Amino acid sequence: MTTVGLIIAAAAGAAIFGVGLCYLIIPRGMADSFGLTHLPQASATSWLRVKGVRDAVAGVVAAVLLVAAEPIVVAWCVLAFTLIPIGDAALVLGSRGKKTAAWGIHGSTAALMLLSVGLILGGA
Repeated sequence: MTTVGLIIAAAAGAAIFGVGLCYLIIPRGMADSFGLTHLPQASATSWLRVKGVRDAVAGVVAAVLLVAAEPIVVAWCVLAFTLIPIGDAALVLGSRGKKTAAWGIHGSTAALMLLSVGLILGGA
């Protein structure tokens, strides 16, 4: 069970790293999929790249943890990282954004991360 949980954690880390790179390369295209109803003006595109940096670094931190930390530490860190998609979902819902994005993207990401935590802690 621990191995499956770690694989899910690794996949989530790789995915958020990829999302971060996409926000750095095609920020406006990625922003449209986030779930908010209005894109920032083109002059604010740099703010979208801030999200890209945050997401890419979160992916790097996840990789470092997977390589250097005990599974229980990885689990607790993944649990803390789960606050990011929960917060993103809350922001989308709070701004009357796309519910499908809030639940389908951000909510399912949080659920998958919680599954990873449960599998790792359950096997530890």
